[in-house]
Amino acid sequence: MLEASGLEGNVNGKPRLGAVRAAIFAACAAFAISAVIPEAASAADDNCPRAQSMLMQKARLKDLAKRISSRTGLKVLAIGSSSTRGIGASSPNHAYPAKFEHDLERQFGADVDVVNAGVNGETADATMARLEERVTAEKFDLVVWQVGTNDAVKGADEEAFRAFVELGVKLVKSKQTDIVLLDPQFFPTVKDPVRYERFVKIIETVGADTGTPVLSRYKLMKDWAEKAPADLRTMLSSDGFHMSDRGYSCLATAMASAVTDLIAPPAPPRNAAQPAIASVPRSLTRP
Repeated sequence: MLEASGLEGNVNGKPRLGAVRAAIFAACAAFAISAVIPEAASAADDNCPRAQSMLMQKARLKDLAKRISSRTGLKVLAIGSSSTRGIGASSPNHAYPAKFEHDLERQFGADVDVVNAGVNGETADATMARLEERVTAEKFDLVVWQVGTNDAVKGADEEAFRAFVELGVKLVKSKQTDIVLLDPQFFPTVKDPVRYERFVKIIETVGADTGTPVLSRYKLMKDWAEKAPADLRTMLSSDGFHMSDRGYSCLATAMASAVTDLIAPPAPPRNAAQPAIASVPRSLTRP
């Protein structure tokens, strides 16, 4: 750990070799990752309304960060129901996974393959079974699990829903794969908003309890609705429920920025002193 007074672990006023090496390694790792991650704002789309970050739980994606810093290709599984499949979009190329792939490539400067595994109408239990098959048969660097909408709308048991989401998260992590949860969409005509928001809250709670990032589509879209109601209407398809081409595109852009925030090196405390790497004795830094 580094403190304002300098490197921790001094012996007779001189830095310990292990502390120095650790500081150098941390600085180099942070530089390597930041060098391949542009500013999050670079993913901003002028066609999208301004909104708050969709991050609810901010557990870091350490394994994904390592993959990006090594500049290798990324394989992402986007699994869920109709809004992953892309119902409401004019073509599969306008579903959120296709746009998400493009935005991640732009952000990270690496080849990205986002596999669209959306199935219309699925609830968490059915998706959980498919999720197990996919992550057992294939290796992914990241899983994005869009979940909760159909469970809330179709009247699923809330405790059973929580259990399926928890089980899915643990399964993916057992494969040494990073996972983020994508919660339900906001739409103005929801029949029971109190119940619907309980499902949104369950996902947030599972994220907190399991150390899993949650990307809140609900929060993002509700923010759109509050700031620019006319904009929200253009984000929805003609059924007023699924997203339109513009909606999926703006969702993907917000997701790419959020994922970038989850892997970028954390900013140091505002008043914290930075490690004085330049003052480290040369004899300690030689191979």
